[in-house]
Amino acid sequence: MSDENEPIRVAPRTRGAHRTIAEALAAAPADAVISIAPGEYTETLRLSRRVTLRPEYGNGSVVIIVRTTAGTMTVAAPGCRLRGITLRGDEPSEALLRVEDAASLVLEDCTVARGRIEVLGSRSTTPRPDPPVRSIPIDHDLAEELADPTGGGVLLALRTRLRSSRHTALHLTGDALARLEDSSVDGVEGIGVAVSGTAVLRANRFRVHGGSGSAIRARDSSRVLMRASGVFGPGRHGVLVQDKAEVLLTDCRVEKAARSGIRLDHTARAEISDTTIADAELCGVEVRDEARATLRDARVTGGDTGVRLRSTEESALLHSSLARQRGNGLELAAGADPRVRAVRIIRSGKHGVLVGEGARGVFDHCDVLASKLPALYVARDAEPRFLGCRVFDSPQDLGLAQDAQAVVENCVSINVGTARLPGVGAQRSQDGPPRDPNTPDDKGPQRPEQPAGPPGRHVPNPPHAGPAGAHGGAAAHPGETPADPDADELPPAPPEESLEDLLAELDELVGLDGVKENVGGMVKLMQTVRMRQEAGLPAPPLSRHLVFAGNPGTGKTTVARLYGRLLNALGLLSYGHLVEVDRSALVGEYIGHTGPKTTEAFLRARGGVLFIDEAYALAPAGIGMGQDFGSEAVATLVKLMEDYRDEVVVIAAGYPNDMDRFIDSNPGLASRFTRTLHFADYSDEELVRIVEHHARKHRYELSEAGRKALTGFMGAIPRGDRFGNGRTARQLFQQMTERQAMRMAEMKNPEPGQLMTLDETDLPLPIA
Repeated sequence: MSDENEPIRVAPRTRGAHRTIAEALAAAPADAVISIAPGEYTETLRLSRRVTLRPEYGNGSVVIIVRTTAGTMTVAAPGCRLRGITLRGDEPSEALLRVEDAASLVLEDCTVARGRIEVLGSRSTTPRPDPPVRSIPIDHDLAEELADPTGGGVLLALRTRLRSSRHTALHLTGDALARLEDSSVDGVEGIGVAVSGTAVLRANRFRVHGGSGSAIRARDSSRVLMRASGVFGPGRHGVLVQDKAEVLLTDCRVEKAARSGIRLDHTARAEISDTTIADAELCGVEVRDEARATLRDARVTGGDTGVRLRSTEESALLHSSLARQRGNGLELAAGADPRVRAVRIIRSGKHGVLVGEGARGVFDHCDVLASKLPALYVARDAEPRFLGCRVFDSPQDLGLAQDAQAVVENCVSINVGTARLPGVGAQRSQDGPPRDPNTPDDKGPQRPEQPAGPPGRHVPNPPHAGPAGAHGGAAAHPGETPADPDADELPPAPPEESLEDLLAELDELVGLDGVKENVGGMVKLMQTVRMRQEAGLPAPPLSRHLVFAGNPGTGKTTVARLYGRLLNALGLLSYGHLVEVDRSALVGEYIGHTGPKTTEAFLRARGGVLFIDEAYALAPAGIGMGQDFGSEAVATLVKLMEDYRDEVVVIAAGYPNDMDRFIDSNPGLASRFTRTLHFADYSDEELVRIVEHHARKHRYELSEAGRKALTGFMGAIPRGDRFGNGRTARQLFQQMTERQAMRMAEMKNPEPGQLMTLDETDLPLPIA
């Protein structure tokens, strides 16, 4: 159907035009276009032929008022279209617009207020033999079904707003089909969208705001597929899936649900990927009865519990993160037996993982950071398996109830108060340098370690023992180093920092004007990305990985550390810490050693920034990439950057002239490193300001003559290979304080002002 047909006009005060829309519909042939003059029309309409209704002068200029006591506006034919029309009912709890079985409607740039849309279909006595929801194409535009609906009613809503209804705004029944594109539901007293029977709903860039009930409810054997969509502030659950229904959520946001962000009952199924569930009052994701959920690259933040599994069916959590729950991060009830791989659980108010009575589950290479109670707790008769897991910065790593059994293999604890798992490196006390946990201190001798069995050992709680960890001490596998010795250098959970304070700290850095401008611009871009996500809009393509090109001492590491903290403040990184490596930390010494070594270094940066200093050393000049282990490290990095693209930011740093060689060494690097920040050498004046910064920090000050002499001294330093920019300024400050100390030692009673002053005599001898 085309708008090229001569339109039929509706204009109550114009001669030759129809006075009402109903008159025009009665006179219109199939494929007619009805053009409506501005105004309000109180009518009961039935579209029984393929027609288009559109305003004569612009979207929103035509309002059709439907008196539900007189009947519902009904679409009874295929291929109907409303464009730029506002429909308004008089009773919010009644159906305002109904698409009948075997009929179809396109709503384009419309508003539907104070009444619901119903799309009807035939109810089947047996579930439709659909494939799993992940096999249904979400991009299908319903063009064939709109033209010739052979099943239930079909609805396509483009840039359409549904608002101010009661009970529900949109209801799909039977075998109806609907696609919502760039559309929204606002202010419903009840459920936003209800889908039942064997209906299928596809939604792209769709938003549900507020409402007193669940935002989306799927029942019976229905299917709901949502992409780049958002649910914000529902009065009950964000997405409620019941009976045999299935949902697929991709790149979505579910925020501030009054109960659970996503809840599954009965035998429902959910596939959740690249999705954020934030600040649900009860659970981010709750799976009950015999339901099953798979989370991939999902982020669950806030709420009482991150993910609660009460189902006997196998759910899966893969490459996801749970952060800042008031209670437990991941909670398993009796009968639960999930697969949990590469999940990061951060700052839980109680346990990171609670394995309830009789529960099982496999936890593979998961991290728990900064939990308030034992990071991993295993209740009575529970039998989980922990493989390659790590616990950081927690009062206790593993708690076991009586008769609990846990299989532990290659797990470690780092900076943990009471440890059952093997420790890595020296324990770090709060007030002093790293300390060997087996070295007695002035409080008396330490308790002996628990004996460690072979990998894969059971760790039962001793009968009649008290709380887990009663026998403190870090065990270790005999002859085995569980992880990198530097892993205990991961900083503790950072305090909450404001974006304004961090940007002010960036601005205070000496020089680096171009870098500051670039970083500030990226922060604004990421703020916009966050706002688009919160509005249910798709995020633009954005690579957070960076190349820092500059000579030594130009502030690359300082800016990298600040960049991680900025991303944490923006909510884009869960931890924001910096892990600094070079070739020696990534490349092994024999075949098969490089991949695991690179992976271990990379995983230490999960939730933060991996800073690769002198990255060009992974692609040595004059050596074919196949002849050096550096190529394996690069290939491993490329894969890990894809697998953990939302969890780790990689910054590759090095000399400007060498970084192109590194980027060109693997085709995958160029697509991941799309932005280069150039760190220029410091000017003489900037180097003087760096010295002054160190002086203020240590309560020194430069005399006027000292500052003038220092400026001349900086100008005389050769800018050769040994010149270290900011590092040279710091070393010069140290030399000046040493010379000043020698000078003060020759005075009997120096004044406080003299002890604080650095002058021209404290400069080292001029460089030849």
